[in-house]
Amino acid sequence: MRYCFLIPALIFSLLFHTSAHAQGQAIGAWRAHLPYNRIISVATDGNKLFAASRSGFFTYDNLKDEVSTYSKVNGMADVGMSFVGYDALSETAVLAYSNSNIDLFKNETFYNIPYLKLRSASGDKTIYHILIENELAYLSTGIGILVINLKKREIKETYSFTKDKTEFAVRGMAADKNYFFAVTANGLYRTLKTNPNIQASASWKLLDSSRRYINATQALGKIYVATLDSVFVLNNDTAAFVFSPDSSSIRHIDPLANGLCVSVLHTKSNFGEIYSLNELNQPVDSFETANPMQAVQTSDNHIWVADMTWGLRSLPKTVIPNGPYDIGAYDILPQDGKIYVAHGSYDDKWNIAINYAGISILDNQQWKSYNTNSFAPFRNLKDAIRLAKDPKDKTLYIASQTDGLFYLKEDGTGGNYREDVFEVHNLDPSTYRLSGVAFDQDNNLWVTQSNAPHELMARSASDGNWYKFSLPPYLRPNFDNVAAGLIIDDYNQQWFFSAAGGGVLVYNTNGTFENTGDDTYTRLLIGKGAGNLPDNFVQCIVNDKKGTIWIGTANGIGIINCPDRITEGTCETELRVVQYDQFAGQLFAGENVKTIAVDGANRKWVGTGNGVWLISEDANKIISRFTIDNSPLPSNNIQTIKVDPVSGDVYFGTDKGLVSYRGTATDGGTSNKDVVIFPNPVKRDYSGPIAIKGLVDNADVRITDISGQLIYRTKANGGQATWNGTDYTGRRPQSGVFLVFATNNTGTETFAGKMVFIK
Repeated sequence: MRYCFLIPALIFSLLFHTSAHAQGQAIGAWRAHLPYNRIISVATDGNKLFAASRSGFFTYDNLKDEVSTYSKVNGMADVGMSFVGYDALSETAVLAYSNSNIDLFKNETFYNIPYLKLRSASGDKTIYHILIENELAYLSTGIGILVINLKKREIKETYSFTKDKTEFAVRGMAADKNYFFAVTANGLYRTLKTNPNIQASASWKLLDSSRRYINATQALGKIYVATLDSVFVLNNDTAAFVFSPDSSSIRHIDPLANGLCVSVLHTKSNFGEIYSLNELNQPVDSFETANPMQAVQTSDNHIWVADMTWGLRSLPKTVIPNGPYDIGAYDILPQDGKIYVAHGSYDDKWNIAINYAGISILDNQQWKSYNTNSFAPFRNLKDAIRLAKDPKDKTLYIASQTDGLFYLKEDGTGGNYREDVFEVHNLDPSTYRLSGVAFDQDNNLWVTQSNAPHELMARSASDGNWYKFSLPPYLRPNFDNVAAGLIIDDYNQQWFFSAAGGGVLVYNTNGTFENTGDDTYTRLLIGKGAGNLPDNFVQCIVNDKKGTIWIGTANGIGIINCPDRITEGTCETELRVVQYDQFAGQLFAGENVKTIAVDGANRKWVGTGNGVWLISEDANKIISRFTIDNSPLPSNNIQTIKVDPVSGDVYFGTDKGLVSYRGTATDGGTSNKDVVIFPNPVKRDYSGPIAIKGLVDNADVRITDISGQLIYRTKANGGQATWNGTDYTGRRPQSGVFLVFATNNTGTETFAGKMVFIK
């Protein structure tokens, strides 16, 4: 049946009305938010530099001063680098990943060679070094040497090194005019390049097994090798001493145009230095750096250093592409047009890790970091794990699992509440272990602290005083494990959990801070009558848009439908049974649910150690499923998920970095205000979804042609509706103007707009 309705006057006005709407990021698009400061390897073609970081890869054009960053979002096969090499003949960069995967990079395109990653081997498959020669890449690995033909993009052959029938690792290679040299775990080996039996380790000559060599390179026609404390040159197959930096650990040796470069880390100061040796093997220059891993020289004779702390460096320049400070994202707060990230960290039992990365803030597409090195008021900030922002004065609060509560004001000043407010950890009195921070509807600031006499602390918005609250002993038999996480429900009740199997705890002050006599509380555990949780090991708690509480545990999800009665003891957890595909069972039973987020349509994003699910509001349908195999997720180990209510962006924090996905739902408003249609115009080569954003909650949306004939009708997901750009028959409309009409269920809030298709 075809629908048709006409609004002539409105259509006339739309045809002569033009307005510029912001073109937002496409629905379904991914973005990577990776740190590029921890560089572990660098290669060059003489001008362009190819830099491998712990989490990503980027290039830097030295002449144009241009940076290009790459990730799984724009073609990389994996995350986490171990080494990078470059071949000038084939103009190909070879990218080695820490999980043994391999990419070849040329002309902005990646070609994956997963041979080593997929190879069944009991030994160490780590790629330690890449030697490039004559369009061949020789990869030194834990199970021998892998040779790749870069022109054909295929594995040419493998060389294994064995002793007593056991393979041993090759740490690096070098080559001169006639020979290959291999630094192995069993010593230094050499063979002729023309050796017809080169794949057999028995055909390689052992030159030296008395020293533990870490690296080899060719410079000025000579072969140099290094141990952790000394550099040697080979003379007639004998290693002759060349150089030894005082009280230092050698990281790498690399060739220079007129000598040798030695990257070292001073063991006493824990600071790095780069030494340049001349053709007589004498040190002629040096400069300090933080944590050098490798160095290369460009055609303008500048030395560039891969630094694990300071990025890509060449005095006086430092190149660090835009990104957060660290890969960890133990909490994410999208608010006021900014993205706040707490870098953490803690393990599954909430043990501290002593992480100094602090927090990073994305504002106007630029990241800025606040940590012990960059921001003086945060000089003691370690293990930043939870964030909350004051709705009124916009102060950001950071819960540290080591050093109390930190704050960052809008004017850029900051500070720390510690011994003046909070209580020390019972077993480690040098720490103040905060695990949660949140504001309630009255703008009171709530904090949870672990292993302290009072699990809850609150700062009153009315008088500014701090108040302490604790549960009776019978509700906390595992005292040392209480108070992890914190949310405030629609009834101003505080929900938190015991990190090591103590279930969920709920506290209600009944609106009074001074009088604890009217406070009510309860504890939820497994079993009927005890709370009916799916598991006592709780990982997360979230309040959805209808006030229902969702609890993620080590064995699935429990749902509290009656939070207003929870402390009365008359409400228990629903263990909802759902059917996905042909299988029915309790919601996410068997999954360790680490995080749950609610989007604008009240749908649930669920993160586990096995990736991400988007499920319907009532959990009866799986809408989307993301893993490392079908998406740019850097890891299936999800730490946290948060949804930006305005943009609909869904942020996934993993143990290997942060990425975001433009979702189909945003928070709906009370009026059709500032509605945006994007992309608009819709170009002929665009085949993705078209979004109508800024609508009233769950608006009815209709799209018609210029004559008023209905083409498509849908309901907004919260404040955003999407259209795949085809009519009811699956055909794409012809070029022209199309009209968009939206209204709420009472007809009191309406919107009329237009979009243009271009063919």
